[in-house]
Amino acid sequence: GRSKPFFLMKHARHVIACTPFLTEVAATYNPNVTDISSTINTETYQPVNAYKNDHKLILGWSGSHSTSPFLYLLKDVLLELQKKIPFKLLVMGDASFKIDGLDVEAIPWSVENEIPTLQRFDVGLYPLPLDNKWVLGKSGLKALQYMAVGLPVIATAIGANYRIIENNKTGFLVKTKEEWINQLEILLNDPV
Repeated sequence: GRSKPFFLMKHARHVIACTPFLTEVAATYNPNVTDISSTINTETYQPVNAYKNDHKLILGWSGSHSTSPFLYLLKDVLLELQKKIPFKLLVMGDASFKIDGLDVEAIPWSVENEIPTLQRFDVGLYPLPLDNKWVLGKSGLKALQYMAVGLPVIATAIGANYRIIENNKTGFLVKTKEEWINQLEILLNDPV
């Protein structure tokens, strides 16, 4: 049930949370809380991107059926962008994902194909809604995975993304449709 995590936090000797928001929540139930961000095994997540714009670039997203509605937040952005620059959208985790009029390759997630699929991306997308308190509990693992395979990442400026991505240095944090389009245009036009 929904109350089980709160019961467990209240009765645990120590609670480990993975975002500042979850740390605050846990601290209301238990005084012994440690915030440890999600981590990536950099022995298995290896960069392979050659940073060349000599092919139809691949914008990539990894997630599940439950989080793919967040990718649909970019529908208008992607349709407008494709009028200017050709690209493919590669979706891993929701094999039924599609946007009419867009070149989409949607495949199921599997442990064997996760890293090789991420390595096919040229740019990692991490859209989140700005008006949903639930996303404040998301750890930003998707952004970390993209970064670990050497991808430029564009993410919604919310929650744990602020501590994972230093805007315009280690990735790009955006909020508006215009910011998404502008940043994607820059990355798709400039291999460096």
